[in-house]
Amino acid sequence: MFLSVGDPIAMGLVDNLPHPGRNATGFSDILGDLSGKLVDLAAELIKPQTTIDYLWQTTWPDGQNRYQATKKAAQETGMNLRSKGIADVAELDSALAAMKQSGSKALIVQPSPISYGQRGQIIASAMKNGLGTIYAFPIAARDGSLIAYGPDYLQMYRRAPLYVDRILKGTKPADLPVELPSKVQFLVNLQTAKTLGIEVPLSLLIRADELIG
Repeated sequence: MFLSVGDPIAMGLVDNLPHPGRNATGFSDILGDLSGKLVDLAAELIKPQTTIDYLWQTTWPDGQNRYQATKKAAQETGMNLRSKGIADVAELDSALAAMKQSGSKALIVQPSPISYGQRGQIIASAMKNGLGTIYAFPIAARDGSLIAYGPDYLQMYRRAPLYVDRILKGTKPADLPVELPSKVQFLVNLQTAKTLGIEVPLSLLIRADELIG
């Protein structure tokens, strides 16, 4: 059984979501599908600028796919995507410094193993460079990210033991549909906005599920 997989079909884990058809099932975090929403939030935040900055992981197999999805979403909204790819966190400070020098005030951080596991370092480096981060992990907003928009992982983890129990009792994984998040959270960290001198539009504030700080 898998947890927090962005696109289990593309990864070859299942044939389709309702009827996995293979010896695997579990929970998708739909992060691969959130590219367009993150672009929309970034565009609203940086108006009237027309260039969105994007930090992504080049060494992750799915990194290029999510980068291309984000680039396409930006083009469809009439925005330009200015990206910096890093192989590991050793390249982080120079990448973010270059973004700031290019005139950026905020950036989308690609949801990836590095951006989750090293989110504290990424957020701290961005803050040092005067940049607000837009994350797809809700927990990141509590760690200092300016904006976070993503699935409720706690709800997902609470459901997982039910699947484990059914499989242990004899249900085939192929007969258990892949579940998608039932709730997506939108958080804004007001303290980070104040520290960076970024004015978050009222249109975003009134839509937020939670304002931090």
